[in-house]
Amino acid sequence: MTDKSAKQDDVGEPEPVRETVLARLSERFRNNISANRALLKKRRTMRPVMPRVRGIRYFLLVAMAVLLAAIVFDLPVGNYRRQWPDDVQYWADRLTDIGKSGWILIPTGVLLIIGYGLNWRTFSSRTRLMMAKWMSACAYIFLSVGVSGLIVTILKRLIGRARPVHFDELGAFSFHPLSDASFASFPSGHSTTAGALFAAIAIFFPALRGPALILGIWLGFTRILVGAHYPSDVIAGLAFGAWYAYFSALVFARYGLIFTYDQNGWPVRRKGSELVKLWRMRPRGR
Repeated sequence: MTDKSAKQDDVGEPEPVRETVLARLSERFRNNISANRALLKKRRTMRPVMPRVRGIRYFLLVAMAVLLAAIVFDLPVGNYRRQWPDDVQYWADRLTDIGKSGWILIPTGVLLIIGYGLNWRTFSSRTRLMMAKWMSACAYIFLSVGVSGLIVTILKRLIGRARPVHFDELGAFSFHPLSDASFASFPSGHSTTAGALFAAIAIFFPALRGPALILGIWLGFTRILVGAHYPSDVIAGLAFGAWYAYFSALVFARYGLIFTYDQNGWPVRRKGSELVKLWRMRPRGR
């Protein structure tokens, strides 16, 4: 065996083969992204102008609720932190990390990457339609949770409110902008994720609006029970996350992806975009 062949066996695949695979994959990504941009541009010109985004009255109400919570509840909660009943504390400690965005962003992001890396021409038109709708749903969840979380992460660092861990020495209303994570209490990032996720579920599955509202509020308020946030932090996070999910649905409806508008300008799920129907779709000949 020659030195060259031995070196190839040690490495695995010859270098030219790897380069060819990477080049094809890169080209596929570029082609799929270009095709996606062209489709979105075409859809935008075909659809009516996006309805007026509602938010002024909503944020005024939220601001009043946050202010009321800060005045009435934040100080008592700061004094009472980590003294909740054992059973309540037990479940709060175990459920609160559902508000972390990683378990949502990683799978949806991976599915989007896989979708952009596939050669869609090898699939039937019916399968491509199914894949496009699933990718749209993943993109909606990814952007609703990811972008709202990013905005809140920047805001909470700029605001720099001290977390309840500093309550004894600093109180509930101490602000140190651009400090460490213990001064990043307002708004709550976990609550923003919960608000965005469960609002997205409520928009996509109207029958689940009640349970989604209850679960979103419960997960947000576990941040109070574990001593990580004040009530005003949680209200602000839940409200912003929910609003951003609504705003994202409006943008997707503007391009005819997953959602459309009802007669009052609210985003609603498009007919044929039910996940059960998408799951049951099969390529021809199977």
